Amino acid sequence: MKHKEENMHNRTKIALLSAASSLIWFILTFIWNHYRVIHLEGEAMAKTWGIYFLVLIAGFLVLYALGAILVMTGEKRSGGQGFEETTDERDRHIEGYAMKAFGLVSFLSFLISAVLLALGLGPYAFFCALAFTVLLSSLAMWITYIIGYERGL
Repeated sequence: MKHKEENMHNRTKIALLSAASSLIWFILTFIWNHYRVIHLEGEAMAKTWGIYFLVLIAGFLVLYALGAILVMTGEKRSGGQGFEETTDERDRHIEGYAMKAFGLVSFLSFLISAVLLALGLGPYAFFCALAFTVLLSSLAMWITYIIGYERGL
């Protein structure tokens, strides 16, 4: 198993770390927000969910940046290229697929969220589904990176 880890691409390591930290961050913030919005209605609920989404997305971005810094600094210390790693055609190809996966999952998940609202399940169900949209889109992107670098696209 250690041999496989040594051959793992840096971008795969970043994607794994980002996917895991995103999932943990989502669970923690979703539980935190649940108790804040459960008894709210109308504008107060929308405002509280708005704050939640800002915290959720900002946390995702910070965790991604910290994960990339951690992996690349470790790579540099072990004698690798670190942040000087070059981007080639394969990287751009994988990135394109990752962005397509992100966009497709975002669209489909948002569509499901809108259907829930149209069916009369209310704003709470809509915002919960929208929160899962953010998570699923992020995970789709990171999983595409992992598959792309480890198995090829």
